[in-house]
Parts: sequence; structure tokens; C-alpha cells
Amino acid sequence: MQPAMSAEVILSRNVRRNFTLGVLDGAAFMFGINLVSRHTILPSFVNELSDNRWVQGVIPMLTQTGWTLPALFMAPIVASWPRRKPLVMILTVGERLPFLLLGLLLLLLPDLPAKTLLISFFVLYGIQSLSGGATMTAWQDLIARLIPERRWGTFFGMQLGVGGVLGTISASLAAALLVMFPFPQNIGVLALICFGAQLISYVFLSMTVEPPQPVEPRQPLSAFLGSVVPLLKRNIGFRRYLIYRSAIAFVMIGHSFLMATALERFDISSEQLGLFTGVLLGMQALAHFGLGALADRWGHKQILELATFAGIVTLVLAIFAPSEWWFVLVFALFGFSQAGYQLSGFTLVFQFSTPDQRPTYIGVANTMLAPVSMFGPLLAGLLAEFLGYNALFVALTSIGLLGLAGLHWRVSTAAPVTAQAN
Repeated sequence: MQPAMSAEVILSRNVRRNFTLGVLDGAAFMFGINLVSRHTILPSFVNELSDNRWVQGVIPMLTQTGWTLPALFMAPIVASWPRRKPLVMILTVGERLPFLLLGLLLLLLPDLPAKTLLISFFVLYGIQSLSGGATMTAWQDLIARLIPERRWGTFFGMQLGVGGVLGTISASLAAALLVMFPFPQNIGVLALICFGAQLISYVFLSMTVEPPQPVEPRQPLSAFLGSVVPLLKRNIGFRRYLIYRSAIAFVMIGHSFLMATALERFDISSEQLGLFTGVLLGMQALAHFGLGALADRWGHKQILELATFAGIVTLVLAIFAPSEWWFVLVFALFGFSQAGYQLSGFTLVFQFSTPDQRPTYIGVANTMLAPVSMFGPLLAGLLAEFLGYNALFVALTSIGLLGLAGLHWRVSTAAPVTAQAN
């Protein structure tokens, strides 16, 4: 019992330090990652190399599959480490290094065939996404350890908000560099700067203080996986949440095609591309600051519902947008929706679990999205290929409305973790 108490004292003494370093870590990481935004910059990059609509679906497929599939398998490993930070420090190298390799490839070998560049990009991006997903379970549990529960919303709001403010600078810098350098070297320069920012992020992460805590012996993977179904049977609220969140995830998949439909329907300049990125990141920053503080008072479930509604309106506006300038509003709503989804997606899972079960719940929650993540974007891309983006947005909006209704009326986070009334 004494080691746990000692760990609690150490954590309480370092709350301010860890809070500040966590915000700086996330802000620097986001500054870098927003230079190569997967919602604007990378779709434009892929569009230059291939005019097939379905190819646009590979980006969200790799992103979501990478971020969800490894989580469940990482949960027993995470739970067996007395400290989460060393594991995070090892795994996160794989989500940062690919940007260095991509930048060098595009700068040193820009004349490679388009197909070769496209495949190389997807391989590196796939490694980056899988590494991010492997890191996520340990990182989420690390943050839940370092930051008191009453400040989870404020922390994520500050981290993502400051990152979003820096992201608006990223967008301006990206717009300038896209014009300054020829394609694909311009993307290479952005990737190298992204890697540099992520190195700074890595330094901040290394300075956080996490004491060791008692752990149980590592559970065999087969036994751990066998415990997942009983867990879902016991915790009805958590099970329902996973079902309805999967439906909501289809709305977020639709957001990945916003830039592609704008590029297809209108003549989008590099300056407008930078503007859309800036609006997206600026709104994300503002929303993170406001929604983070609001979530600690109002509730993360309510924030997720609000974010889902904004995401649905985003898709509806994209269908009826009569000019490219409407996409300023589209990307503003998109940024608001993404902010709430990211913020409460991280923290709502914590509320279904006790601290000792948290890695398991994080792993289950992330991996249960894997089927949607793996097949949803490609199916969406194929639907866009044959029926167009508007038909795609109508279909995803319908699924999202079902998910929103279920989340609002069928999911309660107030029920006990071990048993909930049906």
C-alpha cells in the first residue's frame, strides 16, 4: 500500500509541472502534424498523384485503422508496466520518424513516378498511423495518471487549444511554402518541419514525472482477449456507447472527403487551401479552449453530442455549397466538430472504468472502432466513385443521426461500472 501512497504524493506534487509539460508536448506535436494536415494538405497531395476518387479513402482508412487496431493488443502490455512513460517514449518514435523519411524522399527524389511516390507515401503514413495507435493506449493512461480527473477536460482543452493556435501559424506557413516550392518538394519541406516540431514535443514528453505504481503480472493475450466479451456483457452502458460511437464515426469519415469534393467542384488555389486549413485549425483552437472547460462542468457525453450534431451540419452544408467560399463555413464547423470529438473521445471512456481497468477499457474502445476504420473509408471512397460525394454525404449523415439519437437516449455514464440496468 505504501508504494501507491508514495506515487500519489509524487503525482500531486508534480501536477502543475506535468500539466504544463503535457500542454507543451501536445502543442508542439500538433504544430508539426498540422503542417501536413490529413484533412487538407495530404488530400491535395494525393489528388496531385491520382485522380481516382477511391484513393482519397486510403488516407482516413490508414489513419483510423492505425489508431484503433493495435489498441486492444497493447492493453495487457500497458497494464504490466509500472510506468507508462517509458513505453510511450519507445512507441512514439514510430509515429514521428516517417515524416523525416517522407521529407527526405520528396526532396531528394522528386522525379520518381507518381505511382511510386503514392505507394511510398501510403507505406510511411501507414507506419506512422500504426505507431500512433500502438502508443495511444499507454499515452491516454499516462495522462489519466498524471492529471487529476477533475481537470481532464481543462487539460485536453488547453493542450488541443494551444496546439490549434499554433496550428493557425502552421496553416499560414504551409500556404506560403506550398507556393514557394514546386510540387512535391513543397510537401517534403512541410514534412521535415513537422518532424522538427515533433522532436521538440518529444523533449517535453521526456521531462514529465511519473512514479512507478504496483501492477499485476502480465495476463496472457488469449486470456485477456477472452475477458473482453464478459466485460461488454457486464457493462451495458459501455457496450451501447461503443455501438453508437461507431455510427458517429461515419460522420467523421465523411469529413475526410470535404477537401476532395471542394477540389473537384471548384478551382481551389494554394492560398485558399491555406485559408481552409487556417479556418479549420483556428476554430479547433477556439473550440478546444471553450469545450474543455465546459466539459468539466457540463459533461463529456453532452460535448460529444454537440460535436456530432455540428459534424452532421457540416456534411449537409457541403452538399449545398454554391461556391468555394462556403467552404470557409464548412471547415469552421468541421473544426468545431472535430474539437469536441477529440476532446470527449479521449475522456468519456475513462468514466466507464475504474483506474485499474482503464488500459483495458481504452484498448477495447479504440479497437472496437477498427472495423469501421478499416472498411468505412474505402467503402465511402467507392460510394463516392460511383455515386458522387453528395450521395456519400447523405448516406453518412443518415448513419450519424442514428448514432446521435442512440447516444443521447440510450447511453448513461452515471451507472455503476460493474452492472448497469437495462
